[in-house]
Amino acid sequence: MDHIQFCCVRSQQEPEAEISGHALMATCPPESHIINHPDVPYPHKTWDVPDVDLMKLLDLSERLPLDGEITPIMALKIIRNDERYFELNTRDFEILKDDLKAKIRCYGFGAVLEEFEVRDALSSVFATKTESYAVFH
Repeated sequence: MDHIQFCCVRSQQEPEAEISGHALMATCPPESHIINHPDVPYPHKTWDVPDVDLMKLLDLSERLPLDGEITPIMALKIIRNDERYFELNTRDFEILKDDLKAKIRCYGFGAVLEEFEVRDALSSVFATKTESYAVFH
């Protein structure tokens, strides 16, 4: 069972348990699923978000006092602003996703990770490209 569904099921079965902000997330299972099928994973769906909406989210997230931690949208900004961003391919993004997924923490108000972990993951991916990069220069 994934993290969000676990928190929702726990809050339903244990009323004193806090659900925090998870109930407000668009990917949160509906209450009917939590009540009727608590052990069945909810088929989460994602959607395409226009760049303008991502920029609004980035603007809002940059106002948070996170002290070295960043939100996922801030991590995306770091990746997209890297000078070698256009060298990344689908496989590289899969590697970044798998590496960073394990480092994301949820404190009940939203996901965060350490900024240095994003930069380290990006550096690791680019380190595998050193040979191909050197050929062109």
